Amino acid sequence: MAPSLSVVIPTLNAAGEIDELLTLIETQTLRPFDILVVDSSSEDGTVDEVAKHPRVNFVRIERKEFNHGSTRDIALRRTAGDFVCFLTQDAVPASSRYLETLVEPLLVDNSIALVSGRQLPKANARRFEQLVRDFNYPDTPSVRSKDDLKKYGIKTFFASDTCSAYRRTAYLE
Repeated sequence: MAPSLSVVIPTLNAAGEIDELLTLIETQTLRPFDILVVDSSSEDGTVDEVAKHPRVNFVRIERKEFNHGSTRDIALRRTAGDFVCFLTQDAVPASSRYLETLVEPLLVDNSIALVSGRQLPKANARRFEQLVRDFNYPDTPSVRSKDDLKKYGIKTFFASDTCSAYRRTAYLE
């Protein structure tokens, strides 16, 4: 049986973005086994936009309950995929192979527990934002382990929750 992928998207007032993101996720070459939107009590029609996508599971939480780490942890435990991809509501896949490319290192090397995707600035981003994205998310892939602590320090284990994927078993250890 082929490995399965879950996608988790925390949202807050994402009505202007979530339909496009879900449509792009649903048309990926690697189809998610399940998609979960965890909404922090949006007041802008996000719920209606998500409802246009019947395959998407939806959970509403109180805004005060949201926390970047614990909300994602709870969400991961409500999904079933062998791998779990976390996206933010404004993370727009650059191609139809986005999820396939993101998860590929996890499929080919069992020692890899987490991958984080490259973030590109939006076309209308200010120059400073472009420079920050280029610095933090270079065009060349890298693999890091605890052996790299002296070189990278805390950045050894840096992974952006804008677009990342975890091996479920490693995450739960």
